[in-house]
Order: sequence, then structure tokens, then C-alpha cells
Amino acid sequence: MSVRSLTLAFRAASHVPPAALLGHIRRRVRSRAIPRVHDWFLARVERAADRLPRTATAHDEIARKAAAVVAMFFAAKQSKNVPQCFDGRFTFLNRTHDFGGADRIDWRVDMDGGSYQLWRANLAFMGWLCTAFDHDPERALEFAQTVISGFREQARFQRISDFGDVWNSYPVAQRILTLSAILIRLPASLAERSERAAIDSFLRLNVAYLLGNLETELGYNHLERNLSALALYALAANEVPPAIAAALHRHFPHIVGRTFGEDGVQAERSAMYQALSIQSLRVLRALNIWSPAQSELLDRRLGAAEGALAALTLGDDHPIMMNDAWFGETPVTSAVLGERPAPGFAALDDAGYVRLAAEDAIVVFDAGPIGPDANPGHGHADFLSIEMSLGANRLIVDPGTTNYAPDRQRETERSWHAHNGPAIADIHPVEYLGSFKVGKRTAARLEDHGVDDASQWAQGSVSFNRVGVRRRLVLGPANRLMIHDYWQNEDGRRQSRFLIPDDWHVDSVQDAKIGLTGHGRSITLMAQDGKLSLSPASWTCHYNQVMGAHAITLAPAGDAASLIIEWK
Repeated sequence: MSVRSLTLAFRAASHVPPAALLGHIRRRVRSRAIPRVHDWFLARVERAADRLPRTATAHDEIARKAAAVVAMFFAAKQSKNVPQCFDGRFTFLNRTHDFGGADRIDWRVDMDGGSYQLWRANLAFMGWLCTAFDHDPERALEFAQTVISGFREQARFQRISDFGDVWNSYPVAQRILTLSAILIRLPASLAERSERAAIDSFLRLNVAYLLGNLETELGYNHLERNLSALALYALAANEVPPAIAAALHRHFPHIVGRTFGEDGVQAERSAMYQALSIQSLRVLRALNIWSPAQSELLDRRLGAAEGALAALTLGDDHPIMMNDAWFGETPVTSAVLGERPAPGFAALDDAGYVRLAAEDAIVVFDAGPIGPDANPGHGHADFLSIEMSLGANRLIVDPGTTNYAPDRQRETERSWHAHNGPAIADIHPVEYLGSFKVGKRTAARLEDHGVDDASQWAQGSVSFNRVGVRRRLVLGPANRLMIHDYWQNEDGRRQSRFLIPDDWHVDSVQDAKIGLTGHGRSITLMAQDGKLSLSPASWTCHYNQVMGAHAITLAPAGDAASLIIEWK
């Protein structure tokens, strides 16, 4: 490891609480030690699984509603895999692999070139099983037994790499959600089938493993998914085992109390994970183990989280792409929230997001931190950046997340200069190491926002070292967005970059004016106190896919410049 990497690793670790660091070290030691005694470890987990209650064959409406929420999320992601999964063919993250049969699945398949193995982890989620049962429950029973038999034969804790994907606690939690949702919703006519017993046994094996391997060192969305998985299993069993009740109560203050602001935004500030958090909160709320104060907090958090997701959704019914996010990981917002009306102006003060909305124009402004200081692994340096849609079409887009691989592409997509905010070339407010480690970091600050009869506005700033930038947005009623940017104390090359999908066609380019057309509209971008330039670029809203874009750069003549966007 280079001196730079060691320095970044030290800076990243310096923000992590000691208990979390110890947990990380313990997990690494465990993943190297267990393969040496894998048969003993498997027998130990199996004994713990045998002590857990078997799932019930009848469930109340509360459990069925919780399972239906989980099934809806899996269906949004896995519908493309049904019915092809019955024949051993799978598509994840826009890559397809055909194993040639359900009995020939290779649970250690390398679809990511040896880098971050997210494809393999998605295979191990088994969420496609849940959707397969919705499609054809009788056929899915035999299919599930075949799949589980193959997994148990191959994934026996024999390799260190298993703990990074197939037996990583996050995929284990997803399997528990899958299998619990299946058994809660299984037709009564199939309750006595022998295959159901195999699913129940495998579910309890995963629950026993997860109880000993909760992701407390990561916390946030990982631990949240762990807890919701245990909760759904308890609903499937029609009882809450003492060990699960203890884990849920022990981690309730962190997950429900502290990982959400009062505005409802999950601390990692990704709208994709925001939707998944709503799934988790709905499952947790279905349990009857909470005190009146805990129940009240759950209700308040869930209502605020749903409102925040609505505020962070653009006109195409998909959430914004700031921080790690892509389409297809969750249902569209209307499916999650139902017929809830789209909000107009909304300020999410704890997170630093502001939504400006007039007629069919929506702008979301980011003036918040990169993420939770202890673990901002999903954060991007999108300080003072915006995303914008007109009707159902995105006009200004985030660069997105092409993949989680620890490569230059990921570092570029997370950089300050790649986003739609004021920046200074060759200055880096954030340092990245690998896929999720963040060394030096900073935060933007939301300074002002408001709405009156004539306009809506928001203002924020970010400062670090000798650098200071500020942005003020004003969305007027006459199809006009005004963006005023200011730079202080640094003589480097100042710029504001705006990324526009290339399905908007460039009609004209001048020093201070660029014309676009598309989707039945004409757009004019005009610079004040600066010049505009145009260059080819790219963005993504789908994992492993890149699309073309126009990068329009505003270069100020002095310390300030404005961009005015008009449309008709």
C-alpha cells in the first residue's frame, strides 16, 4: 500500500468510533479463521437454528401486509428474472449469466472481473425466489428446494471470500426477508409440502447466522436491513424469540432514533437507500414488542421518511441520483407511497436538501454533508449541486453510480468537479480510498430558503481550507430558474458544470447562450458575468451502463456569475 493510501486509510479510520473499528477487526479475523474449522462452525450454526421456532402456516393481516411490502420491493427489482430464473438464467445489474439449470448455479461465479462482487451478492440475495413464488408458487416450491440444496452444498464457510458476498450479513438479511415473505404469503394448499420444510430450515439457518453476525460496525442501512430481516422472520414464526427481541431493542436507538433526521432523511443521504429504509420501518412497525414511546417514534420516523422520499423524487417518478443510487433497485416512488400527492416546495433542513417546484418543473438542491461522519461510504461530493426535471424528463442530471468497483471511474463520479455545483478545478474537498472509505471530508451548509407568491429560493455554501463557494437558486413562476454562484479566496480555475442528457439536442452555442430542444420543449441557457462552453460527457442511472450527456460549463469573469435557464 502506498504512503498516500496509508494516509487516507488513517484519516478514514480516525472518524470511526473505536467500537466499530474493533467490530471491523473482529469480522476480518473471523472470516480468516472460520474456513479452517468450517465443519465445526456450520454444525454450531445448525444447532442454533434448531433452537429457533419454526415458521407458522397461518398469519394475521399485519404480518401479511409487512410481507407484501417486501415482496413489492423484490418484484420491482426481480421481475426481469422471472420466469428465466427457473432455468438458471439471471440478470442483475444489467449483466446476464445462464448457468444452464437451477441445479447448476455456481454461487462463486465471477461476473465483476475480480473487483467488488456485487453481481454475486445479488445472486445470493435470492430475492428472485420471492418473485418466482408470486409467478407460480407450486413450481417455485420445487425450484426453491433445488436452489437451497445447491447453495448449502457449495457455501459451507470454506472460503474467506464467502464472507464478502454469499455469507456477508447483508445478503443473509436479504435472504431472510425473501424466505420469510415467501412463507408468510404461501398459499394454504401448499403448507404441508415437504419443500416448505426445506425453506423453513434454510431460513432458520440464516437467522441463526445473522444473530451472531449483525453488522454493528457498519450500522446505518446495513444494520437496518439486518434488523428488519429478523423482524420479518419473527412475524413469519408468529413469535419473537428472546435473542431477536434483545437485538431489536438494543439497536433501536441507533437505527430508528439516530440514523434519521426529524425531516425523515436517512443519514447516508441516498434517495435509493431512503426507499429501502421505508421498507425496513414498515416491517419493524408491524411487530408488537415496542413501548408506547418507541411506537410513537417509529410512526413519526416512517411518516417523515415517506415525506422525504416524495420530496426527493423528480417528475419521472424516480428519486434523485445524488450519492450512490441507480434505477431499478427499488420500486418507483408512486408504488412505494401510493397515491400520495407530489409535494411542492419542501425544505429538509436536517439533511440539507431543498425541493423547488413550480408547475411541472422540479429542482432538488443539495446543501448538506457528504454523509454521516462515522461512515460516509455512499457519499459523493455533490456540494451545492442540483438535479432538475421538466415534466417526466430529466434536464439536469447527476453523474450517477456506474459501479461500486474501487476504480478511477467510481472516484471520478464521486468527485466535486463531476457534479452540478460551483467548484474550483484541481481542488478536492474529499479524498476517497477504495469503494467506500473516505479520508478528508467537508460539508455544505444550508443558509436560507423560502417561498412567496412570486418565487421559491434556496441558498447554501461550502468552505474548506482557503476555498469558499456559495450558490443561490431562484425558481420563478415564468418558466425560469436563476442560479447565482459566488467564489471566494481561491485563484484557481472557477467553474460551474451542468450535466444534461444527450436526448436534449443542442441547437445553438454562443459564448453566453446555448439553445436546446427535446421532449416537445425548447430550452435556453444564458450566462451573466461569464461564458458558457459545451463538451461531450456521460452519466448513468443504471448500474454498469453509461449514457451520453452534454457538459455545459459556466466560467465566471470574476468572483460571481449566473446561469438563467428558461423553457417553453
